[in-house]
Amino acid sequence: MSDPADISHLLRRTEFVVKPERLAALVALTIDQAVDDILDFGPNGDPQMDPYLLSEDTADGWTQYAYACNWWTERMTSAPRAFQEKMTLFWHSHFTSSWSEIHKGFQMMVQNQLYRSNALGNLEALTQAMAIDPAMLVYLSNASNVKGQPNQNFARELMELFTLGIGNYTEDDVNASARAWTGYNYDGASLAFVLNADEHDDTAGWFFGIEQPWTGPQIIEAIFAVKGLLVARFIAKALWEFLAYIGPAPDILDDLAAVLVGNQFELRPLLAALLKRSEFYSDTAKQGLVRTPIEYLVALSYHSGLTSIDLGAEWRLDSTGQAMYQPPNVAGWKPNGYWLNTSAISGRSGFADAVAWKSSGPANYVLGLSPDGPASAKIVAANTAVDLAAGMFGLTADLGRALSEVTRRPLVDWHASEPNSYFRMRNLLFMTMLSPEMNMA
Repeated sequence: MSDPADISHLLRRTEFVVKPERLAALVALTIDQAVDDILDFGPNGDPQMDPYLLSEDTADGWTQYAYACNWWTERMTSAPRAFQEKMTLFWHSHFTSSWSEIHKGFQMMVQNQLYRSNALGNLEALTQAMAIDPAMLVYLSNASNVKGQPNQNFARELMELFTLGIGNYTEDDVNASARAWTGYNYDGASLAFVLNADEHDDTAGWFFGIEQPWTGPQIIEAIFAVKGLLVARFIAKALWEFLAYIGPAPDILDDLAAVLVGNQFELRPLLAALLKRSEFYSDTAKQGLVRTPIEYLVALSYHSGLTSIDLGAEWRLDSTGQAMYQPPNVAGWKPNGYWLNTSAISGRSGFADAVAWKSSGPANYVLGLSPDGPASAKIVAANTAVDLAAGMFGLTADLGRALSEVTRRPLVDWHASEPNSYFRMRNLLFMTMLSPEMNMA
């Protein structure tokens, strides 16, 4: 048996929300067994991309984009093991590309599927596949990187943002890498990766102190072979801050990096070690992250039963600062505190408003607050109404996160003083969705 509070925290961080059936199943296990269950993507089957999303013949790119937002939200909400989607979201922000800059939605969806299929696979293999993915070749300009005119965009970000971090390579390394990646492009007809040999610079260059003619894949091999421990610490820190809290202690990174290196850069053992650490279940971790806008959307969609199209996610997410498939730049989305600003909160309120308007009618009947409801419906006490509204969004002690008294008391007082029965319900739902507890990951 495990502490329900620990399992609730584990589920919220890995599967977006705490589903009662998942909580009941995992509470009966040890933490180690629960983590192994979460990491078992077998129940998801082989997730297939919707053919419409892989089509380059869509007449309306906006319609395809809206469809893609809804498709992914539905997977995040309903996949039996939604950690696969959470990790797809991580790689989407780490190995970044953007729909609006590539202008070909199907290429973004091929990349999205690449990250899904390799979510817990081998880090070096994923890095190699990402490097020759057409969306990445376009996004970081390597499609125009040719002999005699080397483009450094991909070569630099491969080390600075994807594997090593700034300060762990030299400008000579960037120059050599850029030359090594010349000629790596994709065929305009087949849309598959192609190496244009006549555009590849095969003269010798110095990379990490080694002089030889380099190919692009050899550059990645050298990064992992020569500076593998730095790569491991870099990725371990990124994953810890994505799943636990900002600023892990050095010993945590030392341990996790050793796991990754010791398992030849297989990601599953790293994630298992991360999620089984006692620090992951500390108060610091449980209070350490806010939901990103996409995670907030997923939670609202799950609890309300409304789709992302119902909620206008394809255009509302832009106002939150986290438009799906569109990180703001190659550094990806910033973590945690970045989402606690007036603009981002205002964007979230648009989602809360949409849910409140679409749910307040049914909720009136559920909570017995509709003046037009059945004769047996009665105005429930303010305390009960607030607790029931919180329960609609999973904010209960049973699911590991009830409203604090600091949040709950003003809602009770407001509800008791609001004379209009319809707006009482609608506004109660709205304020519940904007509560600190609802916005905590």
